Amino acid sequence: MPKLEAKSVYQEIESGRFRPVYWLYGTERMKAREVLKRVRKAVLGENPNSLNEEILDGTSIDASVITEAAQTLSFGGGVKLIVVREAHFLKELERELPHLIGDAGGQTVEKDKLASICVFLSKDLDLRKKLSKSLVEKAAVVPCEEVLEDEKEAWISFLAKRRQLNINQKDVLRLRTLDPWNLDIVDQELEKIFLLATEDSEDEAQCPINDGKTADSFVEAFFSRDLVQSLRLVELFAESPEESLPLLGLLSWNLRQLVARPIKTNPYLQQRLNQWSRKWNKEELIVLQNDLSLLDHTLKQTPKLPLGTWTTLVINYCR
Repeated sequence: MPKLEAKSVYQEIESGRFRPVYWLYGTERMKAREVLKRVRKAVLGENPNSLNEEILDGTSIDASVITEAAQTLSFGGGVKLIVVREAHFLKELERELPHLIGDAGGQTVEKDKLASICVFLSKDLDLRKKLSKSLVEKAAVVPCEEVLEDEKEAWISFLAKRRQLNINQKDVLRLRTLDPWNLDIVDQELEKIFLLATEDSEDEAQCPINDGKTADSFVEAFFSRDLVQSLRLVELFAESPEESLPLLGLLSWNLRQLVARPIKTNPYLQQRLNQWSRKWNKEELIVLQNDLSLLDHTLKQTPKLPLGTWTTLVINYCR
């Protein structure tokens, strides 16, 4: 089977046909997220039951764990969706692939004929490996590679239209020449343009983070998933390691309290935790723990574009 374009996958699932294994690879994570979102919605519906979805990390498991998860009935009934992040780190997947493919043999089948659907997110597809050749033959392999130069403007227009945002040619030119360039960075810049266009100037009053109030305000805004307020505040500290690193520690501490609930703590913190818990589910909190650890490593080891790194965190989790 040749590699599939994303639109071919969309056409298949819209017709009610699915494949047991999807392998999404490439550097453009937004493309991969969009395919995963379409598959997730088609498999789990508009209001997915988290009991029917299992998220695994390829850096910390053996491939046999995936097979075990795929063969375990979901608590909510129906098809089980298994998402494997960092799939390029998996070992022995070639041995397990036939169990995941099952009787489908790489062909599309109706959803109710599948016990599980596995979506692998990988950075690459090395065709020199036997596993990659098996994937191309038996799975839906979807390239999510970097956008070509002559396609950038079309993508900018698409992302702007999705936000119902009209941008001028000057902004288009600036967005085309961003360095580094990927769809997430472009979308972040469009988010800023959108917020600046819709927010009143009186709402842009800022206070210094070193007075302690802004740090607490950011924690409150972030865990309340307030996108506008979080983006406003993040610009105050992102470029300053002596302020952003302690704040990252504060975020991690609050996250641990939120994950460990119920706990005995002071009434004020307990009230905040109760309010925040309504906006998060357990799976999101677990992924956030990993992302905060990655952010900590990134800020300490490769402090390039810290504002973009913080902005990515906010946009990924706030609404």
